[in-house]
Amino acid sequence: MATEAGIVLGFDPGGKTKKSFGWSVCQTDGGSLLPPSMTGLASDAVDVIGKVRMAMESLGLSGVKVLAAGIDAPMFWGREGNRQIESIIRGELKKKGFPPHMLGGSVQEVNSLQGACLVQGLVLANRLYEMHKPKITETHPKALIYLLKELKQDGAMNQLIAETETEHERDAVVSAYAAWAMLNGFGGWRDLYLDEPDPFLPLGTPVSYWMPIG
Repeated sequence: MATEAGIVLGFDPGGKTKKSFGWSVCQTDGGSLLPPSMTGLASDAVDVIGKVRMAMESLGLSGVKVLAAGIDAPMFWGREGNRQIESIIRGELKKKGFPPHMLGGSVQEVNSLQGACLVQGLVLANRLYEMHKPKITETHPKALIYLLKELKQDGAMNQLIAETETEHERDAVVSAYAAWAMLNGFGGWRDLYLDEPDPFLPLGTPVSYWMPIG
């Protein structure tokens, strides 16, 4: 399904050190998501907004519409504790052969995550929505990479991440790919946000959680 031409952003907040907040700027010509125009590392949400703005200016994209953003951080909570979504993802990974002993560390409950991921992701989402009103999806790059490989649907994504230099930049590009899937309503994917019975949106910003789980 073709969409309008524009920009798709991806972000990987996190880490205990500076320069561990990955970001990517990708473009779509309306029919496909092109390899990243630029990727990089920042220290926090304010820093990443500035770096993305400068990247868009240097690429001559300042006036181009930002269509969507994928963010590897929780965008919502379950009102009664842990979210059901983590159980859905863990179940799908287990079904696809993901090592059981790695599931807990790879798909963590929201209440166990570090502040950089929790707070900086929300600050970023809020600022992005104020600036551009993009569609926003929460992402889980490591689970996404594994699932697409098992489903033999990782070719297009592998082309996008081929030249990324760091894991944080790679995960930012994977997040942009998830946002692209959201824009196009990829078959075999679904919005896991709709499976959460009583989600709480801390910022009130509309969000989704697109994953290749049919």
